Amino acid sequence: MLDPEGQQRGVVTDGPDADCGLREHRRRETRRAITDAALDLFERQGVPATSVEAIADAAGIAPRTFYRHAGTKENALFVDDDSMERLIASVRGVDQQGPAVVRAIEQAFLAQVDAFDAQPAASHARVLRVRRLVLADPDLLARALARDAEQVQELTTIVLHAGDHPDELRARTVVTAIGTAVRLAYDEWARRAERGETVPVRSLYRQVRSGLVDYFAGAADG
Repeated sequence: MLDPEGQQRGVVTDGPDADCGLREHRRRETRRAITDAALDLFERQGVPATSVEAIADAAGIAPRTFYRHAGTKENALFVDDDSMERLIASVRGVDQQGPAVVRAIEQAFLAQVDAFDAQPAASHARVLRVRRLVLADPDLLARALARDAEQVQELTTIVLHAGDHPDELRARTVVTAIGTAVRLAYDEWARRAERGETVPVRSLYRQVRSGLVDYFAGAADG
């Protein structure tokens, strides 16, 4: 049970490291509860008819706690997903320059793809539920697209600082191409999953990437 500040009752730990770990655990629990509540309510009654107060109540937290973690009801559906933050952090941790940074970005995306492919069916079913809601509601779609744009900006800045792509347009093009190829692979995975097919996202990414390489190689020859 979460108290009004999103903290779990009855947990006792000792030491600063344990306290830090417990706070992070509580934060993740609270964010998961917010997303689960928003997902259930959005499916049952729609996004327009769902209030922040209703999501907070279903999550077992106070509205002020909701605002601290999610900000808006649209963002509640994504607040449990920290994949973007983890990807950016992993790329920033690469002590390399030039093309190696771009490769590191692609490898970071692929690491997340592999982790996704390894998830159980229940997790994949949850992803499909979120995707259906996003495609059906313009406000949720706008928030999802804004998250993508934020990720592109962060990664573009990293590439620029690496020094290989001093031109911002070129850097943004490379980052966008990688991210778009990954997103297309996920979209195709979801399309097939809705038909009951099981295909690894990594294999779909390879197909998308290969198609782009073949096209631009042919365009250059022409």
